[in-house]
Amino acid sequence: MGLEREKKTIGVIGAGAWGTAFSMHLAGMGYHVLLWVYEEDLYRILKKERENRYYLPGFKLSGYMDFTHELTDIPAYSDDIVIATPSFALRETLERVSHGLQGKRILILTKGIEINTYKFMADIVHELIGRDEMVAVLSGPSFAREVAKGQFTSVVVASRIKSLSKYFQSLIHSDNFRVYTNEDVVGVELGGAMKNVMAIGAGIIEGLELGTNTKAAFVTRALAEIRRLGRALGARDTTFMGLSGIGDLILTSYGSLSRNRAFGLELARGRTSEEIIGSQNAVVEGYFTIKAAYLMSRNMGVAMPITEELYRIVYERKDILESIRDIKNRGLKEEDE
Repeated sequence: MGLEREKKTIGVIGAGAWGTAFSMHLAGMGYHVLLWVYEEDLYRILKKERENRYYLPGFKLSGYMDFTHELTDIPAYSDDIVIATPSFALRETLERVSHGLQGKRILILTKGIEINTYKFMADIVHELIGRDEMVAVLSGPSFAREVAKGQFTSVVVASRIKSLSKYFQSLIHSDNFRVYTNEDVVGVELGGAMKNVMAIGAGIIEGLELGTNTKAAFVTRALAEIRRLGRALGARDTTFMGLSGIGDLILTSYGSLSRNRAFGLELARGRTSEEIIGSQNAVVEGYFTIKAAYLMSRNMGVAMPITEELYRIVYERKDILESIRDIKNRGLKEEDE
């Protein structure tokens, strides 16, 4: 798809670690990137020093990247738009420019579930700018720092409109950034959101030194729980065996760069959720997604015992060892229940 990279401007909304790393990837491919920065002081740092000292320190940013603190600049100057805000801020942010986004091709990097509505990120964007708009989502095992280093990464782009997922595949694919396509938007979004939840549990297991047998069992049953909710939502089982499912779950549960795993480690060391979140600069998406997923599963009547126990640990300060006992003492089950 002969894209004229030197003439194309891609707007990125959100200058966290992932938004910055993805912008670096796009700039490295020769696209002009306009990155919207929420924090005014970070915007000044980026303009002066060309380094994201807040969220992705240690990388000098390409001359193909420019920065703005004015959100309306993104739809005004961009051909395609990438959304990389935290999940809790996506609706409020896009409401400010929803009219300008109409008619634009949009790729969502944000992973999560809205707490009050149980909506995924693509559903929120559709709601704000119209259901006929061109919206795709990206997910898969992709630590921001490794993408920024140019290390090989593979992801999946999903859209209800096949030609759009193919368009973004062609737009962002490179030798070190392999892109697959999928039409199961719900499955891709659910896998990307829930792996953050389950990685907190993996971090707790590691922090308590419960062993690799325990962690392997946990990750396997976590995937089964995600698939169970996926079936209730109409997702395809096969999606959870792909990059946005098992791939991202393994990365986030075992990878040393995982903020959600680190959150679980701190819980295991006795810190409260409030203490950990209050001390963090970067967003721990799993903290927010736990509540949304727990409430969604109860509303839908889907059994999610791991998610429920994590919710009680994180939001109700249930004793971690008591939660582990309750999980271990559940009744006997068939594996595929």
